[in-house]
Amino acid sequence: MKLYHFPQACSRVTMTALEEIGIPYEDQVVNILKHEQKSPDYLKVHRSGKVPALAVDGQIITENPSIIFYLHITNPDAGLFPKADTELANSHYISDLSWCSSTVHPTMRQIRMPIRFTDGDTSGIEAKGHELLTDIAAHVNTRLDGGWWYGDTWSILDVYLTWLFSTGAKSGFDLDPYPHLTNVINQVEQRDSFQRALAREAQALAAAGIKPPGG
Repeated sequence: MKLYHFPQACSRVTMTALEEIGIPYEDQVVNILKHEQKSPDYLKVHRSGKVPALAVDGQIITENPSIIFYLHITNPDAGLFPKADTELANSHYISDLSWCSSTVHPTMRQIRMPIRFTDGDTSGIEAKGHELLTDIAAHVNTRLDGGWWYGDTWSILDVYLTWLFSTGAKSGFDLDPYPHLTNVINQVEQRDSFQRALAREAQALAAAGIKPPGG
C-alpha cells in the first residue's frame, strides 16, 4: 500500500487508521504548497487533485470515507469501528464518514480557507461558516457526552472529528463551549496511533524539505 498525503491535511485521518491497524505501507508527500496536487502525474492518481489517495494492489482508492471503510472491512479486527452484526449497522459508519467529509469538512473550510468559495470579499462566507459550525459543534458535543462518538468505544470517527475541529480552532473557532468535544480531542491526540502518524508526517516533511504553514 502507498498513501499519498500532505501533513496537517485530512489525510492525517487515513494515516492514523493505517497506524491503528499496524499494517506496512509507504507514504508519499504531495506538496500542496507547490501545487503538486494539480500536476499531470498526480492527476493520474486522483482526478480531483486532492489528498488522500491510497494505492492498493495497483488500484487507487480516493476520498477519506472510501479509504477508511475499505480499511475497516479488510481489517475487521483492528477496531476502526465497533463490530457490526448487520449490514445496516455498517451503513451507519458509512453515513457518519460521509457526514464528516461532505458536511463538516466544507463548513470548517469556510472558516479555514474562505477564499476557496469566492473571488471577492470572504467575510460573509467566514461568518456563515462560524454559524454553521457552531450548530454542528453543539450536536457533536452532546453526542460525546457519553464518551466517544460510539459511546464507550473509540473509533476512527473520533480521529476525524479531532482533525476537523482542531483545524477549525487554528483559524479562530472557539472550542471552549464544547467540553466533551475538547476532551475527546485531547484523548485522541494522546493515542499511540495518532502520535505515530504525527511522527511519520514530521519525517515526511523533513525528507521533502517542506515547512508547512505555521510549522
